[in-house]
Amino acid sequence: MGGRIDAEAFSNELAELKRGGCNVLVRSDARGRDPACERLLGAPELDRHHVFLTTASDVDTVLDRHRPRRTDAGSFAVVDATPDTRSVASATPSTAGPTPTPFQTDDDWYEGVDSLTDYETLFDATDRALDRVAAGADGPGEVRLCLDGLDPFLDAAGDDASEERLFRFLHLLTGAVRDVNGMGHAHVSANVDDDVLATFEPLFDATLTIEAAGAGAARQRWRLHDSGRVTDWFQF
Repeated sequence: MGGRIDAEAFSNELAELKRGGCNVLVRSDARGRDPACERLLGAPELDRHHVFLTTASDVDTVLDRHRPRRTDAGSFAVVDATPDTRSVASATPSTAGPTPTPFQTDDDWYEGVDSLTDYETLFDATDRALDRVAAGADGPGEVRLCLDGLDPFLDAAGDDASEERLFRFLHLLTGAVRDVNGMGHAHVSANVDDDVLATFEPLFDATLTIEAAGAGAARQRWRLHDSGRVTDWFQF
């Protein structure tokens, strides 16, 4: 089954995916990244439980994305796979709201992984974080995972053997999200080669494509993989 899908049918199918746990591949340029991430993390008043697997953003940026939500280890986790996992986030005061507490690498919501391609350690750390925050979740879709950059993984997978290891890692990761009835999303650049992406896209339940729409706006289009249905373009 395929073809276009109306808004109500799309909402019903996406809600069904959320109930059973799902993963979304978000393909966008820089402008579309933040609106998509904010929407998929859930509004602050909904008090979702977040796990961030960061490969591209420093922990300061992750904390800014998470605020004003709680940062206790029961509802928030960061697995840091950026090149320098031991850097301490800046304590520069925010221009809006109270001064944030400086991040420390011994915070109980934080775990650093030294190598981006140490997939076993990376998965174990993320799986532990998902289980921990899921313990306090009240229902399906409350646990949200953000993988902020698939591109560094793709860049590091330079041969067939490395690509196969990355596939296994992402297969385990998306499965772990489903196991806790969560909703995960992974960001990838709009300019990643289609042939490269085709290897990994089937691991996800949907692809969300974001495009600039002029005057600072962005528009979105969803493709639901099981049904093959595609939405029309619509605004955020």
